[in-house]
Amino acid sequence: MVFYFSGTGNSRFVAKRIAEAVSSEARDITTYTKANEKPSFTEPGVYVFVCPSYMSAPARAMTDFIEWADFPKGIKAYFIVTCAASMGITPRVTSELCGKKGFQYMGAAQIEMPQNYIALFTTKEVEENINIIEKAENEIGRISPLIANGEVLETKKIGSVEYSVTKWVRDVYYKSFMKTTKFKATGKCISCGKCAKICPLSNITMKDGKPSWGSNCTHCMACINQCPKDAIEYGKGSVGKPRYKGPESGR
Repeated sequence: MVFYFSGTGNSRFVAKRIAEAVSSEARDITTYTKANEKPSFTEPGVYVFVCPSYMSAPARAMTDFIEWADFPKGIKAYFIVTCAASMGITPRVTSELCGKKGFQYMGAAQIEMPQNYIALFTTKEVEENINIIEKAENEIGRISPLIANGEVLETKKIGSVEYSVTKWVRDVYYKSFMKTTKFKATGKCISCGKCAKICPLSNITMKDGKPSWGSNCTHCMACINQCPKDAIEYGKGSVGKPRYKGPESGR
């Protein structure tokens, strides 16, 4: 089985491509988390977990899900992270997670996808993003047969210093900077409610026709990037920046 967590569609795109290549199915973990029904999986074999890399490590929405859900002991676990630059300490984090859960660690790999974190960065032009996605498909084509054949993915080793420093920075960022106070709807908002519907953590509610953000946010950027009217801003950091609509649109 292939499980994924995705905000703007990058990880969903990768998960579905891998699932197709290895004759499996791609499952959105928010199907379970939104319902708050702890899943118990009993099928042995190969499990692939696909999610974005946030602050040089797998998105906590995915690692929290893996720790929460019940899986068979001894499953072969592969980890694929989508990122604009580097997967950072992902190999160390996922290896330790496998130890906790009793999984057989089969390695981790990164697949470069277009930048979508417009709270801090700027996504590239359409043509550049299309090129990035095409290269990603080539990488998916390289990795998928390895997974299908049960081979271990070659993964770099993470030193103790790199791990400790990156983990500290990540923890500080999650606690101190991954807030929702800067999100706001501008006058372009048409009260369609799409942002509330697509939020993977159900963190947005509509109040008086406008979105209101709670505190359970992972900065996946789904709301701001997929608003049909580009009516959501994140402070001054997103003003004037193009929105990233996801692989299916080529943006």
